Amino acid sequence: MYKTVVNANQNTGIINSQMAATRTLLRCGVAAGPLFLLIFVIQILARPEFRFTRSEPSLLSLGPMGWLQIVNSVLGGLLVIAGALGMRRVLRSGKGGFWGPLLLVVFGVGQIGVGVFVVDPIRSPESTTLHGTMHLVFGGIGFVALTAACFVYVRAFVSQKMKVWATFCAMTGLIFLAAFLSAATVNQGAMNVQYFLNLIFVLEWIWVSSISAQVLRIVSMLGAAQRTAPTVALERL
Repeated sequence: MYKTVVNANQNTGIINSQMAATRTLLRCGVAAGPLFLLIFVIQILARPEFRFTRSEPSLLSLGPMGWLQIVNSVLGGLLVIAGALGMRRVLRSGKGGFWGPLLLVVFGVGQIGVGVFVVDPIRSPESTTLHGTMHLVFGGIGFVALTAACFVYVRAFVSQKMKVWATFCAMTGLIFLAAFLSAATVNQGAMNVQYFLNLIFVLEWIWVSSISAQVLRIVSMLGAAQRTAPTVALERL
């Protein structure tokens, strides 16, 4: 019986350690949105030439203060990747447990690429550069991956009977699709279109952090159940 108790305690310690690591990864995902948007807002306030209603966020990576947005994009991407790894650990055996986190990793890599490859100041066939092209490629792939992730998480939350979160993901995915179609078919220089796209830019980070927070709540519930189970088992011994 003694060996059984020791083995149970050892297993509990391992599980607790794994859960602690998972929580840390998920907290990175939760922090990604608020931190990114905080730095984004600070830049808007510090740079009067940037207008939220008509300027592209990528333009913040240009100029003397451009390094701040570059760091912001890279750091945000790393935090998203960490959060996605945490989600993978939680949803591994469930529906969407593979594609959901994988698509978020792609989005995170896309954000890193957007930061590393700075946008061209003027977009025209004559002035296109390699880094400007790569900026568009990474940004486009990342946005498509994030849109797909929304619908994957609809399935994941439906399987968990979390209808509110499934609806949130579905609505967000549809809004992202509308933004993609707007960017592809309408002149982005129009103020109303750019304003809409900038709101979508903000929603991207809100969605990532919200989903990370919800998965973190699931981990907390699992942790509470795990702490109760060993006690019950020992009482039965």
